[in-house]
Amino acid sequence: MKKLGGKEIAEKIKSNLTAEVKRLKSKTGKAPHLIVLQYGEDAASKSYAQRIEKNCKKIGIEFEYQQFIEEPDKFKSCLKDANEDARITSIMVQQPLPPDLMESLEMINPQKDIEGITSASLGKLFVGLETLNPATAEACMEILDYYEIPLKGQRAVVVGRSNIVGKPVSILLQQRHATVTMCHSRTRDLEWELKHADIVVAAVGRAEMIKGEMLNEDSIVIDVGTNFVEGKLLGDVDFDSAADKVKSITPVPGGVGTVTNQVLMRNIVKSFKNLHGIK
Repeated sequence: MKKLGGKEIAEKIKSNLTAEVKRLKSKTGKAPHLIVLQYGEDAASKSYAQRIEKNCKKIGIEFEYQQFIEEPDKFKSCLKDANEDARITSIMVQQPLPPDLMESLEMINPQKDIEGITSASLGKLFVGLETLNPATAEACMEILDYYEIPLKGQRAVVVGRSNIVGKPVSILLQQRHATVTMCHSRTRDLEWELKHADIVVAAVGRAEMIKGEMLNEDSIVIDVGTNFVEGKLLGDVDFDSAADKVKSITPVPGGVGTVTNQVLMRNIVKSFKNLHGIK
């Protein structure tokens, strides 16, 4: 079994971005500027925002954070202002959001949509146009490319159909000529699908749901899962049983999530360059 670690990939992206931001500051006198908006008091969301802030500071990206509690109109007003503020080049809205505020995600200027979550961003991805892709889906592709895993003609099974991972990664894989099967909670025989897969992307959000016995010996497994169980971070794949069975697998932690952090930073830099017409 080969472990597909993400640390080297993340460090390479980070190094390139640090140099790129320095060059952009020299050229424009400005830096990429991210604003993160959080509604409510979800502790995990706040912790994630703090981690993003640390990553931004290391690269030279300006960071701003706003939290709103029981102030829906103020939240929407701030989002509207961020769209119109030329100083702010990237917008990130933390989820979960209350149901009555979910539609506010569509307010995000697609050019500043670094998570690729608006229908405009996802629509461009669907038809193959240049856009800011969801970072986790892009991170999966980065790992496959870094380890020179062939995609053309390969049978890929994606478990999970969210708009931020499952659906986008299935499209990215199809664009690279993989044959993709989407699986989910109502898939009739998940084990059969997994047994016949060359590549498995596990993005279902259930700790260790996929066991080694469900996979085949030649599988390449990309585990997107980030499940906290009794203070421990676990993937969607039971790593111990899968590692004894499959050809290659990403660890959790140290795999997809590590790369995702830096791909998000890259999207921030891309949004800055797009808004300033820089190639």
